Amino acid sequence: METIEKLEKIKKERKEIIESFSKNKPQDTYIDKTSSKITEIYHTIITDIKEEAPDVKTFTLTADKSSTTPNLAPFKAGQYITIHLTIDAPPVTRAYSLSSSPTLANKDIYKITIKRVENGLVSNYMLDEMKVGDKLDVSKPAGEFGYNPIRDEENVIAIAGGSGITPFISLAHAILEGIYKCNLTVFYSVRKYEDVIFKQEIEEINKKKKGVKILVTLTREEKEGFLHGHINQEMIEPFIKEFNTILMCGPKELYRSMNEILNEFNIPRKSVHYENFFVEYIPEEKTTYQLKVIMKDKVSDITCKNDETLLVAMERAGIKAPSLCRVGECGYCRSVLLEGKVKMIGASLKKAEAENDYIHPCVSFPDSDIVLRLDI
Repeated sequence: METIEKLEKIKKERKEIIESFSKNKPQDTYIDKTSSKITEIYHTIITDIKEEAPDVKTFTLTADKSSTTPNLAPFKAGQYITIHLTIDAPPVTRAYSLSSSPTLANKDIYKITIKRVENGLVSNYMLDEMKVGDKLDVSKPAGEFGYNPIRDEENVIAIAGGSGITPFISLAHAILEGIYKCNLTVFYSVRKYEDVIFKQEIEEINKKKKGVKILVTLTREEKEGFLHGHINQEMIEPFIKEFNTILMCGPKELYRSMNEILNEFNIPRKSVHYENFFVEYIPEEKTTYQLKVIMKDKVSDITCKNDETLLVAMERAGIKAPSLCRVGECGYCRSVLLEGKVKMIGASLKKAEAENDYIHPCVSFPDSDIVLRLDI
């Protein structure tokens, strides 16, 4: 009986919040407490744009010293920054791995490498519209992907597909420059030679022969000096030691195939680490739901398709919702689900968060009409 009474009380409280939302501004919310630590904005200038491969460019960003950003923050190999853009009015964010050596941050330089995504709003804008001299706002470096000398073994095997090579180029430079003491072997899979990103850099890294080796395999053509075919057990086996750390960055299909191969080597799951670029969900039937967004000083009623995340729907409607990683890991977008059902793909929620109906809108797809509270 006591449990039923508690449930009824919670239902009543939620109904009151939804139907008679107060405009009083609550203080010390989750976002209030963490925003100054996580989302410090750095103002940068694009000082160089290099074409790495068809539809792939590296952007060199330097601190805009004429602004409030005299210096850029240091970062660890494997971390990402989130860029902030306003394209056709709605503000949008996207996270990109840093592809430069961490030591360049000492010179107030970041590099990000962007590959065009079909119908990708931000990737298309960056590749087609941005030019040298343009200004770009970015977040403080974040993320836990990469080599951790306390956690990881000295023999590191990295598996990369497509643009998933970016964090490993940064890690390779960090090892060559003495930041980390480990051996790194990178298996990098692309379709054809023209698709190889960082051709010159990879060649220079391999010439140094100081504990770093990048092996490129072409799946749709043969070329001297390159492996051929998909990454397989025979390729990896000569580089497996008694103890290993495996780092993976690329498409989901790569992860699935590699997990089967790693099982043959009896590598424990705790030694395998993944970087997620995006989240995807394909519903059996496509439909559109109503999404009510409750903020500190206003309420917005918008629509959300069931094949898009709540975050994407809010951005499309011009709501500047909090976001950083966009793959459910950093927790910055954490919001309260007041009503409705969602499908969360790959979110890293703590038990206490889940029990109190917190969700990550960046990886949440609607499964009904939704009422969401944002702490902004």
